[in-house]
Amino acid sequence: MKIINTFYPANPSDTSVTITASSNDAVFVADNLKNLQPIKSWKSTAVTEQYVKYDFGTNVTLDSLFINRINFAGFSVYVNVADDVDIGDWTLIETVAGLTIDEIADEEFIHRWVELSGTFRYLKIVIPTQTPLFETSYFKIGNMLVGNAVEVWNPKSGFAISYLPKRAITEFRSGYISVEKLGRTRRAFSGALDKIKQSEMVKMSLTFEPFILYLDYTSDDTKCYIVRAVKEFVRSYQMADVLSMPFSCEEIV
Repeated sequence: MKIINTFYPANPSDTSVTITASSNDAVFVADNLKNLQPIKSWKSTAVTEQYVKYDFGTNVTLDSLFINRINFAGFSVYVNVADDVDIGDWTLIETVAGLTIDEIADEEFIHRWVELSGTFRYLKIVIPTQTPLFETSYFKIGNMLVGNAVEVWNPKSGFAISYLPKRAITEFRSGYISVEKLGRTRRAFSGALDKIKQSEMVKMSLTFEPFILYLDYTSDDTKCYIVRAVKEFVRSYQMADVLSMPFSCEEIV
């Protein structure tokens, strides 16, 4: 698995990144991408070619991009040290095509991990003209986070992914049961880091702030999620420098 503990933008007050876009809905503006809640998204005003651009203010070396809650099937990622007008002067990192809605059939979730390379100041997502897969009058992005990934341990036996629907269930005396959907289904990830050396354990920062989780062992670039730890961390010592620790985190939707 890979995780990103520190990413940009980090929060709505983060001034280290300037975000601009080719067009902005009056409410769902590009600066919404500084908010880690995916519902506070960016939306375009058209479905002709659009872009979202990050300016880090100085050259950076970051190796991973997480893009979440999008409604389009394809896009291209470019980086550059200068804000050239001609996209041909930028370095193309990857062109993504053929994305579909993920495994939770009743939710409109689409996410993607992109491996970055090189040193750059600007990062640009270019969305070509296409018909969105849903909400068809605009393009949208819920999260677009950039950082350096840390390779941690692949799951051991017992690693589990739970799917947590939010439902209001009312049972009447007649026996009829009314079920109403509330909010969005989210995933919960739980497992154990078993008999890990102290020097390895520190890769998993003990924080309740959001982080990015990528199940790269699946060889599926869409198995990436923004999550938050939801239970306390308890380390047990097998020997002086060998520890075990259960972990549990839930997707932010």
